[in-house]
Amino acid sequence: MNYKIELLTKMKMVYMRNIGPYGSEVNVEMMNTFKKWIKQHQLNDELKEYGIYGVPQDDPEKTPSERCRYDLMLMTNRDFSKDLMVQTGHFERGKYAVFTVTHTTEKVNLFWRQLPQMIQNNQLNMRQAPIMERYREEEGEDKVCEFLLPIF
Repeated sequence: MNYKIELLTKMKMVYMRNIGPYGSEVNVEMMNTFKKWIKQHQLNDELKEYGIYGVPQDDPEKTPSERCRYDLMLMTNRDFSKDLMVQTGHFERGKYAVFTVTHTTEKVNLFWRQLPQMIQNNQLNMRQAPIMERYREEEGEDKVCEFLLPIF
């Protein structure tokens, strides 16, 4: 599977968080809520430029599923510190190997099964940070998601 290298810069961001099992229906609902919030706050330019990032904060093999944190985040330099719907923070810069996958359960599961072999075959030097998902709204194309692997 092919990948590209991206350097993400340090930026302000807004995010929503769910605490509970990864892959739950609550996370799907949170994505819909976040998209509505983005539209209401006229952040379509940021959405097109950066996409929405899905960030699992915990290792489900070490953290009970009911305590796993999952964040949806959007890069923006606008100040939403007083908005009660979102939290704000800073995204730290970093280097990522970006894999593009058709956004179906089958293809995503295949990606995760093949990931250890892809890391080894491509000699990717992973750093301690979450593997992120990125979703961009692209009209007329099959839905895809990107997986961003943190590397040195």
